[in-house]
Amino acid sequence: MMRRGSRFVKGISPVIATVILTSIMLTIISVALFYSTSLIDMNRQTMEYEYAKEQLTYAASALEQVAFGTGGSRYIRFSLTSTRLSFLNSGQTLRVSVTPGSLKIYEDTPLYLQVCGGPLVTTSQRLIYPETGSLEQELSKLVVGAGEPIVIVYENFSGAACSYLVPRLRAFFSGQINVTVNGVLKRYNYYTLHIVKLKFGRLGGTGTIPVVFRSVNMTVNEYRFDNTNTLTLTITRGSASQTVTLTGPPSDGSVLVVKIALVDISTS
Repeated sequence: MMRRGSRFVKGISPVIATVILTSIMLTIISVALFYSTSLIDMNRQTMEYEYAKEQLTYAASALEQVAFGTGGSRYIRFSLTSTRLSFLNSGQTLRVSVTPGSLKIYEDTPLYLQVCGGPLVTTSQRLIYPETGSLEQELSKLVVGAGEPIVIVYENFSGAACSYLVPRLRAFFSGQINVTVNGVLKRYNYYTLHIVKLKFGRLGGTGTIPVVFRSVNMTVNEYRFDNTNTLTLTITRGSASQTVTLTGPPSDGSVLVVKIALVDISTS
């Protein structure tokens, strides 16, 4: 501001004004770069996590094929740039018993496969595979029937956005067979119980790497029960439990065939 007759002129020096404007512009540019970089990084991490979830559904099918299908091995490619792949110990004991006799036929601590996204990824709890049904309902199924997927894939946020591949059991009636016992022809109902057991392998590497599912071996045990055409399976895992009754046509007895498939999962 300038007054006539005044000996001084009040105003801002052009140099100071330039410095102030330059500082303001640099601050605006820095903030814009920060947010744009964060947004780009968030989009990249989200895309990689979505791709990992998609691959995990393929892994569920591959696991079932290796365990009870064609055997051998299958591989799925995962991008581990921002996502991470690991085994998760359930910390819960899985027990299976059969009645009549309350005979314990299996006990183990299951392992799960876990894929987690980067620090900028978030999600909510939901069912991924199978595509129909509710997560609460599928998680409560410790054993499923014929035609149902033996593996469930779901996601949840617990410190990070993670997806989980969890094997279940499958029990079903597989047919009636005539068997000669002590020279007498008898009819037996045959029931099958499928159990998938995951084995720790080597997990590591960065970038896009193949995760290999290998069939290690198949253990088959048979349990015969005379004078009954019905078997009852009791499955417990931690505090959860489920009872399944297997019923077939009239027979002289029943046979439970337990198939335990050991599958190794590794990146080499």
